[in-house]
Amino acid sequence: MKTAPSTAQLALDDALTAFLDEEIAPLVRRMAYRSPHSGAGGDREVRAMVHEGLTGLGVPRLPLPAAAGGDGRGQEALAVVAERLGEVLYQGLLPDTLTAAGLLARCGDAHLGLLRRIGEGATVALAVRSGTPGGATTAVPAPLTADRARGTLTGTRAFVPFAEEADHLLVLGTDADGALHAALLDPGAPGLVRRRHEELGRGELYAVDLADTPVTAWVDLGEDPAGLWRTVLDGARVRHAALLTGLGRGALRISVERARERRQFGRPLGHQQAPAFRLAELAARLDAVGLVVRAAAWEADRPDDVGAGAVRLSAAQALAMAAEAARRTATEAMQIHGAHGMTEDSDAQLFYRRAAVESPWLGSPAELRAEVAPLLRGRIAARPRPVLL
Repeated sequence: MKTAPSTAQLALDDALTAFLDEEIAPLVRRMAYRSPHSGAGGDREVRAMVHEGLTGLGVPRLPLPAAAGGDGRGQEALAVVAERLGEVLYQGLLPDTLTAAGLLARCGDAHLGLLRRIGEGATVALAVRSGTPGGATTAVPAPLTADRARGTLTGTRAFVPFAEEADHLLVLGTDADGALHAALLDPGAPGLVRRRHEELGRGELYAVDLADTPVTAWVDLGEDPAGLWRTVLDGARVRHAALLTGLGRGALRISVERARERRQFGRPLGHQQAPAFRLAELAARLDAVGLVVRAAAWEADRPDDVGAGAVRLSAAQALAMAAEAARRTATEAMQIHGAHGMTEDSDAQLFYRRAAVESPWLGSPAELRAEVAPLLRGRIAARPRPVLL
């Protein structure tokens, strides 16, 4: 098991750090944040510029197969990207696009054209959830009426990121018989209605209503659709764990800066033992979580060697740890900032909001533990019992 970054990963991290510099990072943190005092809010031009920059760095091409003009790199490289983006509170279509690319790349050569366009900057929004942002993706996507004879879909999807800006929608759902379907839709197709959610993060999440909406292309998920989706979901969880780890590091950074600036009893807050020890504990915890996430990414790139069950277990464990660390660090950031942290001018409230929304995105820690409990019991049962003499 490998946890140290390779030379190629360090080079990728350096390139992303140079791109997300002190001038760009503040724009990224607020590029999808809709303040109630700023009218329509959001900035599509900034989002487009950031996505263009990431495309120029080759990020969308990282996981694509060589036949689609990609680099064929795995979760280890993508975890580096996700962690760096999490530090600047990135909100955009890249995570969904990478997940969609991972699914389409496992479906043969039928979608090589779309994969090439993804490498050139095309975006895909995932529509898989119904009701809450967590539970639907932890097992099987929510119910949906798929009429393959007529080539239409009917149903409702919730919490679809940036549904108004995506080039394509990838909709997954189960029919009345429990069969899993996947289809690509044009966001402007007839019968498709978008409604923006009002949620804690004040971001760009939409409900999408489908009423006999024509399908652009059906996605053949092979003989084991549920297993294929779970494999793709495991990779998405590893990347999301890395993003939450980065979010925690970003929240810790602004907390340390605030502790240096804020003075109480005649000296900086960071010189007092209680807050200093709390920040030191968070730093150690985030370092530990980062090691677990990198180990999970290493295993996800070698499923044949470690086994699908081990990948699923490590991905869920990494995500649960990263989610708890991100929530705790964002909460400490609010406390370190005091009343100022709750104002629109402070970035502390941004980290707190995003941690609350992102931490249950692919399953809350409680859901993840319940999901992997059978895997843990099976692993324990398989261990040889000691012989008592």
